[in-house]
Amino acid sequence: MSDKVEDLNYDFNYNLFIAKTLLNNLAKHEDKTRATRWMKKLSTCNRTLNEIKLRNDFMYYLIVNIQNGELQPPFNENPPQKPLPSIAHLLPGGAEAEARDEAAAFEKMEETTAGRKPMLYENSPDGGAFLAAQPIPRCGAFCYLAVVARKPEAD
Repeated sequence: MSDKVEDLNYDFNYNLFIAKTLLNNLAKHEDKTRATRWMKKLSTCNRTLNEIKLRNDFMYYLIVNIQNGELQPPFNENPPQKPLPSIAHLLPGGAEAEARDEAAAFEKMEETTAGRKPMLYENSPDGGAFLAAQPIPRCGAFCYLAVVARKPEAD
């Protein structure tokens, strides 16, 4: 998944459209009301990159619940007034969301090395020019394989 805010917001808006479209899967009127309240709450959660990612996780599980036709915790209750990071543990895999916060702290620590080229560029014979010119997929993986021939050393 891309970490660009625009991409994350696009994903959220797309999932919001899907959730609204699937609301009729919920048989109970109060479930539809709760799901709508969750959608409204999630729409306001966009202060930090980690909160945006967490918001998208909540939206994903909300859609799964709506598709199944029944709201499971935490969506079977009205959304709490607390910020999303404080209720991340309510999601399946909530510990992973907390681990993501730790990873973000690690990323901030790595930003202290800003200004240095990535190791791949430093060790590349062309200084990374070839890699920089390659398309990088929005979703999925990017793999680079290089085969280099060297002249045999003289005995």
